[in-house]
Amino acid sequence: MSVFRTLPLGRILFVIHVACRYRLASLLPAHGLRPLAVLVQYLVPSSWFTPRGLSEGERLQRALDQLGPIFIKFGQLLATRRDLLPPEWTDALARLQDQVAPFPVAQARARIERELGQPIHAVFSRFDDTPLASASIAQVHSAALLDGTEVVAKIRRPGLERIVERDLAVMRFGATWLERLWRDARYFRPRRVVDDYAGIIQGELDLTAEAHNSELMRRQFLFSPLLFIPPIHMQYTTARLLVMDRIHGIPVNDIERIRAAGIDPKQLAERGVEIFFAQVFRYNFFHADMHPGNIFVNPDKPDSPQYLAVDCAIAGHLSKDDLDVLGRMVLAVMREDYTTLVDVVIRAGWTTVPVDRHRFERAVRSIVEPIRTMPLDQLEFAPLVMKLFDMARGFHIEAPVQYILLMKTLVHIEGLGRSIYPQLDIWATGRPLLESWMMDNYGPSATLRKLQARAPEWAASLPEMPDMLRDALENLRRLPQQQQQLAARMAEQQTHHRRKLLGGIAGLGLLASPLLITGFWAGAGAAAGALLLLAALRR
Repeated sequence: MSVFRTLPLGRILFVIHVACRYRLASLLPAHGLRPLAVLVQYLVPSSWFTPRGLSEGERLQRALDQLGPIFIKFGQLLATRRDLLPPEWTDALARLQDQVAPFPVAQARARIERELGQPIHAVFSRFDDTPLASASIAQVHSAALLDGTEVVAKIRRPGLERIVERDLAVMRFGATWLERLWRDARYFRPRRVVDDYAGIIQGELDLTAEAHNSELMRRQFLFSPLLFIPPIHMQYTTARLLVMDRIHGIPVNDIERIRAAGIDPKQLAERGVEIFFAQVFRYNFFHADMHPGNIFVNPDKPDSPQYLAVDCAIAGHLSKDDLDVLGRMVLAVMREDYTTLVDVVIRAGWTTVPVDRHRFERAVRSIVEPIRTMPLDQLEFAPLVMKLFDMARGFHIEAPVQYILLMKTLVHIEGLGRSIYPQLDIWATGRPLLESWMMDNYGPSATLRKLQARAPEWAASLPEMPDMLRDALENLRRLPQQQQQLAARMAEQQTHHRRKLLGGIAGLGLLASPLLITGFWAGAGAAAGALLLLAALRR
């Protein structure tokens, strides 16, 4: 009962109402309880007014849109999970727009003053009441500091923690029951998907985390002509308020303005690819939310195109092991060694059920080989990723969330790049950077560095090497004799245990015989006990 007390029952009922409104029970896979769920769904009056002509993906999209911003952002995450969901669903979910009406400026001012601990006029010489942008997490206002610096103030929505906690509880409740009622759900790990989303959304709630991500990324590209990230004013930044320099750029999807500014589209698109590969393979820290609303182009540098990026709340980072797996997978594809590629995926622990290696290898080969033979200027990465995700879903293979963010970002980069310059060759641009990283990590110099790093440890143990080698050889010489002795001891122990067991059985037979029915059965019990005892003694 305590579990149900903590659940937002009113919200759960509203979610059920919306699910019935768009007949989401009909989207469930085959299951013994599915007909019952569909029947209950049609008994709810809201299901009688479902809009006609909608596909399955569109019904799911409309339902999440009606459930509000937290579910919308969850749908946006699901749109990247082609390893879990059908393509028609993910295509529909990708159309979800995170647009929320602004909250009153009086609330924004009050919250800013509460976070600053002083009146607004003590920090800002100007504060614009009309917001520049309003989203599910925060609202942005332009302002100016007392020294005249143009800035933007990003303030988190009121009461957001309670809303996020409530909706995450509903999602976890639904994911838990889905795994309980649908046996195959464990392959798709709905609870893990919700937990991944919880980590992302809770990271977005803390604006200090976004500030630290921005500052780290800004320092990495501090003197780079490729990317500029505006400085954060940390003295005015808290978990609910972020203040940073304002930028004036052209939205990256406004191709007409980019061309009118005299910027070469080909060079601009190629620089976007360079930024991505540098973030992933040089700095191992990448902007994982690079949609057009967060990326701009500097109009003041037409001869040397430069990107401007904001909103670094979602950032990706691959561990050393993750990068090692990625590197070995890339090497295997470049060498057309699909057996090794399959082995890397299985050893990485991405499989949730036993995999038929030969069938998996054939599936990978059928997808990758035709693409490798295409001219580089016709090769597109996004369709390849989508096909691999569809194939992985069929084998119940699920990559960690950081890889999903990585693939999503690369697909966004390619999409943006080709919208700027349709003939963008992402492989020709990124391959030199990738090969340089691979040589640094797997080439002769990398091997030499590893040897140099281990040299002091090996030098310290060098005097002990002869004794260690002699002991190892002596142990090898004695190994057959030790194996024989071990086998003899095990046989002796088995004989001893057998004697104890049979002796115990015989004793029980002797003790039980007087309690048995008199006459023949008593004599038979005693005789059996005596025979077992004699057999035990003889052994």
